Amino acid sequence: MIAKSILLIFLSIGILNASELHEDKQGFAISYGLLGGLGVSYFDKAHNSEILLSFMSFSDDIYDKSYEENKEESELHLSLYYRKFFKERVGGFYYGGFVRLTQLDGKLKNEHKRATQVKFGVGGEVGYTSFNLLHYPGLYWGSGLGVGMYLGGKHEIFENDDMLGDMQGVLHLDLIRIGYVF
Repeated sequence: MIAKSILLIFLSIGILNASELHEDKQGFAISYGLLGGLGVSYFDKAHNSEILLSFMSFSDDIYDKSYEENKEESELHLSLYYRKFFKERVGGFYYGGFVRLTQLDGKLKNEHKRATQVKFGVGGEVGYTSFNLLHYPGLYWGSGLGVGMYLGGKHEIFENDDMLGDMQGVLHLDLIRIGYVF
């Protein structure tokens, strides 16, 4: 309930501020997305677009009964996004595509050995970006949803079912991304 209220407040701020976007929003930005990782962006007002390089890392310490010790399982995601804004300016609703490189490390299902796998995925996304968050120049927020699939590699081979990269499909959810344009 509280999370929904906060999201509605941010959506309201974004919709109200969408018309106040400064046309000079061009340049590099850093951002952090809840469920979306750390990112570095370049906003290009000449092409009404954004290029985002995003990094996510997850790890779990799992107690392995067969070895009677803790084993770390990890996944790293490096993604490159291209986002094109619908209007003749930077900001507002966008569509785009992405490529993702994922490295998974963990215990294999039904086996007493560990493995590392690297996968490559592609997908598309839609979302929204608003500048002047809380009327502070340079701050922005955004939200987006992307879907895609991994090309090659084996799927669902690791014991831990919580590993996002172990699936064939790619689901990218930027619940809320907050950043600053330099």
